[in-house]
Amino acid sequence: MGSQLSHSLIRAGSQSGIAELRGAVFDGGKMARIPEEIIEQVLAATDIVDVVGRVVKLRRAGTNFVGLCPFHNEKTPSFNVSPSRNGYHCFGCGAGGTPIRFLMEHDGLTFGEAVKRLADAAGILIPEQELDAESERNARIRGALVKVHQQALEFYHGLLMKDAVGEPARAYLKSRGIGAEVARNWQLGYAPARPDLMRKWAAERKFTDNLLVAAGIYKRGERGDVYAGFRDRLMFPIRNDHGDVVAFSGRLLDANAKAAKYLNSPETMIFSKSRILFGFDKSKRAIAKAGRAVVCEGQIDLIMAFEAGFENVVAALGTAFTEQHARLLKRHADEVVLCYDSDTAGFKAAQRSFQILAPSGLIVKMAALPTGDDPDTLIRRDGAEAFARLIEEAQDFTDYQIDHAARQPDFQELRVRVRFAEQMAVNIRALESPVARSTAIQRVALRLGIPEEDIRRQVARGGGPTKGGADAAAAPPQAAGDKLMSEQNRTALTLCAQALAQPEVMRWLRAKTDLQLLADVNGTELLTVVARSRFEPGDMAGYGAFLAGLPPEQEQALTQLSSRKAPPGGEEEARQAWRALERERLQHLIRSTQTQLKQPDLTPEKAADLQRRLLGLRKEYLDHQRPPPDTA
Repeated sequence: MGSQLSHSLIRAGSQSGIAELRGAVFDGGKMARIPEEIIEQVLAATDIVDVVGRVVKLRRAGTNFVGLCPFHNEKTPSFNVSPSRNGYHCFGCGAGGTPIRFLMEHDGLTFGEAVKRLADAAGILIPEQELDAESERNARIRGALVKVHQQALEFYHGLLMKDAVGEPARAYLKSRGIGAEVARNWQLGYAPARPDLMRKWAAERKFTDNLLVAAGIYKRGERGDVYAGFRDRLMFPIRNDHGDVVAFSGRLLDANAKAAKYLNSPETMIFSKSRILFGFDKSKRAIAKAGRAVVCEGQIDLIMAFEAGFENVVAALGTAFTEQHARLLKRHADEVVLCYDSDTAGFKAAQRSFQILAPSGLIVKMAALPTGDDPDTLIRRDGAEAFARLIEEAQDFTDYQIDHAARQPDFQELRVRVRFAEQMAVNIRALESPVARSTAIQRVALRLGIPEEDIRRQVARGGGPTKGGADAAAAPPQAAGDKLMSEQNRTALTLCAQALAQPEVMRWLRAKTDLQLLADVNGTELLTVVARSRFEPGDMAGYGAFLAGLPPEQEQALTQLSSRKAPPGGEEEARQAWRALERERLQHLIRSTQTQLKQPDLTPEKAADLQRRLLGLRKEYLDHQRPPPDTA
């Protein structure tokens, strides 16, 4: 398969991007989908407790299991796993679905990849021609991109370690006190300034321009020409959690060149800057052991700290942390120490990082480096012990901010301190724990000489976490499933729950021929989906396959609905609910018609038609108000 892939890549045209690469490699691929009966077999053979239990610590709670949700930060378990429904639901963030959905959301798999993984575990064979074509294409492209990056790594590393052309990079490393052993440990490299060397390398390996552009190693100019994205740079390989090289970061060597000091690979199918921390593949075990992550500003700082024995270090690719970074660190640590420069840029970077990290529940501290120092220079000049003291004596971020502000000459003026207190209130609101917020309020009030109640009012004035306690602070923005649930008509939602819980109601609902009335009632999307489903009532594998084929927000919402206690009543109660929906439909049509009658440009004929329609709708509504005839 690898040989066929390479030949396909050679034949690729001159257009750029993943979409064109797909066409070049997989043109004519059959778009068959995995049959529903195969999905049912896979779900029937899969234990949701086993799937979730690999990454979430579960404990039994009656017939179900509970644990801390892996999709948002929480202290009180709200993540529920139901063996009987073979599904999961988080009452905190609304995440939910089948084992397939769990693998898609947690492991970042496509639908086809998730089904295939579960099928492999269950020993169920999915014929090659039945595998989802989109998943197959994506998997093969990802494999090709990873292969290209590994080959590029070996090329860059070879130039640095052995070739005369890599001398500028070796000289720079020597000036930073980095020897050959460290360069080998981190597989550092050199991207040549000469474009012919890169061209020769690509031609020898039969890598096409399309593939190299898709990988981010080449760039495409406005005229369609391609060129190396990294030139005359010290190259740092960026790896995912599994250790695969998925991107590069290049450090400019020519101080006079008019270009960015650091250049990262662009976003690709295998690389997202917002999800990867430099060095995390090496440091995650040490971070988990220490319960603390030390965050450096640059790659060389991280490497030198790691080589000096501080293995619980990471670095963002640039200065911007993201919520995904925060969640990644929170899974392994309780505390983050920011080790940034003491200058204005370092302070601003620390502020931004705090605003992202604190809401995740992480304790954020600041180890401000001496002016003009970075971890590398501090360790080389004063030894590893000095760096260890700096980390151990790191200040709580609130104290650090106050000390930083207190160095300003006019800080003793009350108006300046009051204005600063308003800025501090923003950071206090970002703290996840009510105890941490209360402690910070007391500390700020004491340090600034401002009444505690005034600080507390400023914090409360901005809303946010102070209004909802710890769980509210930890919860992420409203999940798509929760949002859809909140938008549903209450009567329709009750009828939907009855149909899911009672086979006779489901059969009655599916027999309805007037489902069109739901189009005139807001909030009936879920009821419409259920009414048009075809799985056998009571067949959990069939129900799971039905859920797996829905959009994520519908799958989350129906999983949440199934997790609730079934509403009482049978077919008769369902009939009453349907009549209530019919009345709501008529009320909606009456209001709509009345609005149309108020339009100023109505012709007499149109007005007369609307009046007749309005009378008919009102009569129909009154008829629905009467009790239904006795059918006994």
